[in-house]
Amino acid sequence: QILAGYRREWLRADLIAGISVCMVMIPSVVAYAGLAGLPPVNGLYASLAALIGYGLFASSKQVIAGPDAALTLLVGVAITPLIASDPARAPLLAAALAVITGLLLLLTALLRAGVVADLLSKPVLVGYLTGAALILISTQLGKFFGVSLEEREFFPILGELWQRHPEFHGLTTWLGIGLVALQIVLRIVSTKIPSALVVFALALGLSYSVDLEARGVKLVGTVAAGLPAPAVPWIQLSDVGPLMAGAIALALLTIPEGILLARAFASRNGDEIKPNQEIAALGVGNLLSGFLQGFSVGASQSRTTVNESAGGKTPIAGLAAAGGLVLFLLFLTPLLERLPSVVLAAILVYAGSQLIEVNQYRELLRFSRLSFGLALIVMLGVLFAGVLQGILLGVAISLVYVIGRLARPMDAVLREIPGKRRYHDLGDEDGKAAETAPGVIAYRFYAPLVFANAEHFVSRVRSMIGESPNPVRLFVLDAQAISEIDSSALEQLSRLARELKSREIRFRIARANRPLREMLERTGVLTLIGPDALAPSVHSAVHAHLDGQQPRTVPTTDNPSSSSTSNRTSST
Repeated sequence: QILAGYRREWLRADLIAGISVCMVMIPSVVAYAGLAGLPPVNGLYASLAALIGYGLFASSKQVIAGPDAALTLLVGVAITPLIASDPARAPLLAAALAVITGLLLLLTALLRAGVVADLLSKPVLVGYLTGAALILISTQLGKFFGVSLEEREFFPILGELWQRHPEFHGLTTWLGIGLVALQIVLRIVSTKIPSALVVFALALGLSYSVDLEARGVKLVGTVAAGLPAPAVPWIQLSDVGPLMAGAIALALLTIPEGILLARAFASRNGDEIKPNQEIAALGVGNLLSGFLQGFSVGASQSRTTVNESAGGKTPIAGLAAAGGLVLFLLFLTPLLERLPSVVLAAILVYAGSQLIEVNQYRELLRFSRLSFGLALIVMLGVLFAGVLQGILLGVAISLVYVIGRLARPMDAVLREIPGKRRYHDLGDEDGKAAETAPGVIAYRFYAPLVFANAEHFVSRVRSMIGESPNPVRLFVLDAQAISEIDSSALEQLSRLARELKSREIRFRIARANRPLREMLERTGVLTLIGPDALAPSVHSAVHAHLDGQQPRTVPTTDNPSSSSTSNRTSST
């Protein structure tokens, strides 16, 4: 599939892009490995697996997969409770977690169940990423200031730093501040400059020029050379439960980020992606990462941006980056031995700061105070309860929010736009009880009519009729937004029809879609309402009543002669 239609002139651009991605990737993924409490080489293994596994199976031509700051933080959170007595188990547990995550992603793709990722709404993602970023930054402050911290949670870390600030190592601290400041300046100059690579090279050159270790600056130390040996990460049965919880959280975060990134770059380049294929490709990348002693991976926005800006045309660019990484693992890992640890901390602190998007909070506040509040709650949940618990809190709040919106959806009394023959929600500007016309109420319900809101629907209708300034003689339900109806709602609708009939109020349903019309006919609701129960538009129902005419009806089943009255083409 990759080679189908491949042009020879693309090869040079793909090779250059692949080399660029490889050079930019190495310092970042080495830092991410430390974030999860793993040796630096495991970050390189994870990157190699992601480049190959995702690159061979993805539908996106631009996206580059690999370790990601937010995902790696989750990896560390998931495995830390299991390695308290034996830290040497960390690489094994991280690899097993990647395998479980990969299996979950493949299962999601197989069942075409990627919609589950929608449980992480935008406010939840914004809040989670902010909380995760603050935790990420806090975990690196020990290396940043040259002290070994005992605490692992956000607020305890801040407390320990405050107590131990006299122990901060001066040269390490100034190096960290300078490297973060340099990355900020480089971003201001141009977002295309690979800031992590620049600080990596400068610090490495400084370390080889000056004996920083003799001056108290800690170095990365020995990094294993060579390619990873494929192996199945066998773990204890008691580890499966805790790792499964982490894998679910990783999958929930990996899917929406991966799909959104792939869609964004496909749109910019006039391409199309297949969401389930993307999920499957991420699953393969995680599986391969686990078998090659790596850890969980996802789509990387920074590396994808580098790939596109360097001229990458196809997934061959990712495979070229994998080739470059193989050469680095075989021959160049000794370069990392004299790298100051504070460099990796500075890269992560800067990466964490980029996850905090203040503009997103401004947009949420402008859109909805509720969405803004949800983002803040999730952020605080992550900081106080932890990363995994914060995600679960966000999902739970999102579900409650959706159920609440379904149970109490928006609705409106419609009014005619003068001279337009259309009816819309124009609000209640005069402060009086709403009615469409004297003795007429046209009502729009903005949700499916189901058990969760059926009682509310009937209550709202009764309230509007009771508060109308004139005796109501016609009630029109604009059903355009009612995409479906269940048995509980049908029962309530039947009761409402009987009640309106007993009060001599005509009841008409306008703009019902075909499935809804057929359901109303099959269950006898239309018979209960009357022969002219359906109308093609609110306008026809209202004006037929006002003009004293027999209103035009809509057939319950479509046929060639009735297609012109279809709800899809009629005006309100």
